[in-house]
Amino acid sequence: MIDSVRALAAELRRVNVPIVTSDLILAAEALDAIDLTRRETVRSALASCLAKGAEYRDTFDALFDLYFTGTPVDGAGLSGLSDDALRTATATALRRGNRSFLREIAAEAVRRFARMEPGRAVAGTYYIFRTLRELHVEEIRSTLAAARDVVLHDGIAGAADRLRDARADRAVAEFERTVESEVRRRLVADRGADAVAAVLRAPLPTDADFLTASTATIARMNDVVEPLARRLSRVLAEQSPASARSRLDVRATIRASMSTGGSPVTLRHLPPDPLRPRLVVLADVSGSVAAFAGFALQLAFALKSRFSSVRSFVFVDGVDEVTSLIGRAGSITETTRVINTRGLGVWGDGHSDYGNALATFSGRHLDAIDFRTTVLILGDARTNYRDPRLDAVEEICRVASRVYWLNPERRELWSDGDSAMSEYAPLVTAAVECRTVRQLESFVETLK
Repeated sequence: MIDSVRALAAELRRVNVPIVTSDLILAAEALDAIDLTRRETVRSALASCLAKGAEYRDTFDALFDLYFTGTPVDGAGLSGLSDDALRTATATALRRGNRSFLREIAAEAVRRFARMEPGRAVAGTYYIFRTLRELHVEEIRSTLAAARDVVLHDGIAGAADRLRDARADRAVAEFERTVESEVRRRLVADRGADAVAAVLRAPLPTDADFLTASTATIARMNDVVEPLARRLSRVLAEQSPASARSRLDVRATIRASMSTGGSPVTLRHLPPDPLRPRLVVLADVSGSVAAFAGFALQLAFALKSRFSSVRSFVFVDGVDEVTSLIGRAGSITETTRVINTRGLGVWGDGHSDYGNALATFSGRHLDAIDFRTTVLILGDARTNYRDPRLDAVEEICRVASRVYWLNPERRELWSDGDSAMSEYAPLVTAAVECRTVRQLESFVETLK
């Protein structure tokens, strides 16, 4: 088992999960203290030692299933059931919460429906999808959610419906994980854990590229937005100009005046408080950087209560303010939907025109900026070979306290094709490659 722990740790390191030697020592000690026949206990013990942040848990669980496959479950007793009977058995087991029977069903369903091909270098995602589709899992979920064991009064019917929905979702999600584990177990039996891990290998959400990440990965990225927003607001507050007013330090004043009996009094003051900073966010919402724009708006959404003023603007070939929209919206999903529905930021043909957007902002919204304001410009600076209007950026920089440009493209592409980033970069306080959450975190750290 120690060899499996070492292999698991090595693969976790390959995807940038931080693991040091002392973590492996703790893992070995943890295994000595638990019942090794209980697979989920082993999972929890190793997770506490090797996945010390919530952002690493999904990656850990996927790899744990490869290196600790557990005892194969025999679903042969269900082989005589018809497909419809197997679906009925699945619904019954889910309703009753019969986990051991569900593992047998998963084994039989994968054998019957996945149609796995030995030797293929695949991660098994399609095998999982095919199995769940043939089992009609979504229909089963709907049936579970609609089931009513008792007649309820109208006053509590709504709450009961929500509770049934949540229970159905939880039961189906657990069964889907069981099917996934069975598929991965069979892949490991066919090709070995290391070979399957190499195919499965994917960056952590913090290392995923904004421009190529899947929707699910972008959603997981959003888990780090709130703590990142707290750090960014704290750093920018520390950099803000100090207030001209300072408060009287009563204790220091009394101590300084004791030698004279209080006459004369030597006043002492506390260090002046920094002024609460103001923030202006300019986000490119064109299709080429749509995922990055969504993350940028999520960041603006999280920052709105942490500054004395946060004003947010979106642009494509024009510019529109979305501050009030973000303030009213219950979630960033709603904000994004409204932006897309109304076509905000699009004034012309819908192709990126940084020059016109920045010049329009400078001409119409420059009053949003003063000496306390930090401006964040978020976009790839691809102008479609149109005038970049460097003068507009110069004007914004002249008025603002600081201007940071976060670009989701690799730095070596900043002079490639229609990118004007190499022209914009010398004008702003800092131009930063920001393809991943980790790079965004590094940017915040450099501000200290």
